[in-house]
Amino acid sequence: MTNGVFDTLVNKTADGAYLPGLAETFSISDDHLRYTFHLRKDVVFHDGTPFTAHAMKISLDRARDPQNKSQLAGGLLGSYRESRAVDEHCLEIILDSPYALLLDALSQGWLAPVAPTCATSAGSTFITHPVGTGPFRFVRWNKGDCLIIRRNEAYAWAPPVVDNAGPPLVDEILFKFLPDDNARTAALLDGSVDMILAANPADAQTLRATAGLAVTTWPIRGVPVSLMMNIKRSPTSSLAVRQAISHALDVDALVQEVFRGEFTRAYGPVSQFTLGYEPGVENMYPHSPTKAATLLEQEGWMPGPDGIRERDGEALRVTFYALPVNFYPQFGAIVARQLALVGIAVDVELCSPPQWIQAGMQGLHNLIPQGKYASSSQLLGFVYHSRKSGPGSYGWSKRGPQDYPTIDTQIDAAETCLTPAEFVPHFATVQMDIMRAALAVPLHCNATLVAARDTIGGLRFDAIGAYPLFHDITFQQDEA
Repeated sequence: MTNGVFDTLVNKTADGAYLPGLAETFSISDDHLRYTFHLRKDVVFHDGTPFTAHAMKISLDRARDPQNKSQLAGGLLGSYRESRAVDEHCLEIILDSPYALLLDALSQGWLAPVAPTCATSAGSTFITHPVGTGPFRFVRWNKGDCLIIRRNEAYAWAPPVVDNAGPPLVDEILFKFLPDDNARTAALLDGSVDMILAANPADAQTLRATAGLAVTTWPIRGVPVSLMMNIKRSPTSSLAVRQAISHALDVDALVQEVFRGEFTRAYGPVSQFTLGYEPGVENMYPHSPTKAATLLEQEGWMPGPDGIRERDGEALRVTFYALPVNFYPQFGAIVARQLALVGIAVDVELCSPPQWIQAGMQGLHNLIPQGKYASSSQLLGFVYHSRKSGPGSYGWSKRGPQDYPTIDTQIDAAETCLTPAEFVPHFATVQMDIMRAALAVPLHCNATLVAARDTIGGLRFDAIGAYPLFHDITFQQDEA
């Protein structure tokens, strides 16, 4: 829904280029502390309010305001100090220190402008009736049932990443909430819905074989779903144990069993579809139970009578925290089965999303699946920099600044680089260092598996690959 109701200041392509959006042009000062945006003059919010520099400032300040508890949007702004409306259609953003990810952040819907009058009047309930500048107007949200957006007839400022410059080609989109995989598949097959934006991989072959349906896979870029290993909690505090786990897991078999060939296995901290991927990670941990056993025995972990390794009377046991969704229970069962073969016991803890997040943030885990959507390797810092390892952050390897410090050094250097030619070499080093330290076992690259009627065309996705663009979508209805 985000890219339907909202527009962004700039737009990013998969190869790292930044194109105009609500800003026609932008420039960056020599010290990288001032970004100047010249805005379009023909844009209006859905409530008729003109889009201006002042409106954009209100949106950015709102995202940054800690009272709004916008952890994601506020965090994306990095070293943001303030923004200034130079005039009605010129905005300056001032930073406290160089922050090369600012343009990337501004290309994401989390920082899209919202109508000032709506944001001010709606306050904390804004989420139930958002007002943006996008190609569709928000109509209503029936919690737990559906959400409806309708064509914005006044729309005439589409970004250059789509073909249709005017209003959308369909009248209305109804998003039906069907969290159960079987229910979604059944709804498509019986005609209740026309498209599934998250088809079940297990059903993909059946859907492909069904007349009138098409299945397409859209790779999602960023940090792949990885088994993060807590280096501050025994026994994964041992490098040898983490390396043994990395060799013991047969990731190819896991990905095939869960995703039936629909998703791609991952090899490193960045998916291979992502700008800045370092292919040198691919041969670092070949599947080898023999190598895993050797590493464990060198650390004194010897087979016990029940097959679980022991050292000084302590069993080699790890805790795996899993959500009840996203295939995490299956991951837990397979990881437990595979690690048992080398003498490592796995306790799988199924928990609610809040419990899962708290487990990761507080470091209660040995193993926990985690991934992050991103358009380039520049977002590695959000998961692997030591500043993200605190009790309220998402660095779930829990690495401190004294642990493998070159990772921080390289990320810090890269985050001042504005172009791929500058930042890619730094992040290539980071990827290799993360794998040498065995901070995680990469499992699978994320993907959006779309199943739809073959009468639907024109669907696109943003630079990340996770968020659909509906500007060009067409729907040829069956003749009565």
